[in-house]
Amino acid sequence: MSQYPHGPPPPGPPPPPYYGPPHWPPPPGHPYPPPPHDGGQVTAPPTYPYYVPTMMFPIAPVPLGPMPVQPDPQPSNPTYITNYIYHGESSQGAPAIEDKPQMAEMSGDYDWVASTATTASQLAGRAVVGGHEGWDGSPLWVIRAWHMGDLIPGKFSVRHNAASITYDRKEIGVQNIEVLVSRPESLQWIPATNGTVPNGAIPGGRTASGENVYVGRARYQLSITPGKVHPSHNCCYIGFAGNEVSHKMYDVLCRV
Repeated sequence: MSQYPHGPPPPGPPPPPYYGPPHWPPPPGHPYPPPPHDGGQVTAPPTYPYYVPTMMFPIAPVPLGPMPVQPDPQPSNPTYITNYIYHGESSQGAPAIEDKPQMAEMSGDYDWVASTATTASQLAGRAVVGGHEGWDGSPLWVIRAWHMGDLIPGKFSVRHNAASITYDRKEIGVQNIEVLVSRPESLQWIPATNGTVPNGAIPGGRTASGENVYVGRARYQLSITPGKVHPSHNCCYIGFAGNEVSHKMYDVLCRV
């Protein structure tokens, strides 16, 4: 029997080999050759390997950028200022000084001793007590510090080792300070009002424009708090609960 029962194949290249699975049993009209006989035993039909196409995809590395570094959370450590827990600004432009107290000014009746809020307690027995806390009676000393070009009188809490001044309606915590020291008989507090100061008033500092400000104190919510008398503002300012509080009636620190 001819290999091509339906006539010779058309001219051209031979068809590609067929790799698909065979049909078993064969479809009608297209019988396969009968299986061979071996001694009367019919052998099993031949088996054909199956070809299962597989699609291979190349695996390319995906470039990854550097992992973002999360900043360490900043610990919230409030600095204790008198009359409240301070969370606000800090002094700017204060000159760096050593931790050991140094003599800053000599006037004969009183001295301003350079120190820091953490070491000022070493001056106990010499510092001028300007008032006290209303809630526990702990002493408040007279100090001054630089801020934004102004030298400003303020207060130091002995209990909390914390100092503050006032500026632009705020109470500002300060670290580098000068503590007022004097003999008790050399100074006295004299009442005044509306920005006036008595004779012998101690100039505690000055503004950037050159105006003198004086050491004052005022009574507020059971406390007596040292602060600054600002003559051109017609009042005395003290720091309380983070704010700058003005008073028309106050005391001024004067020489005896």
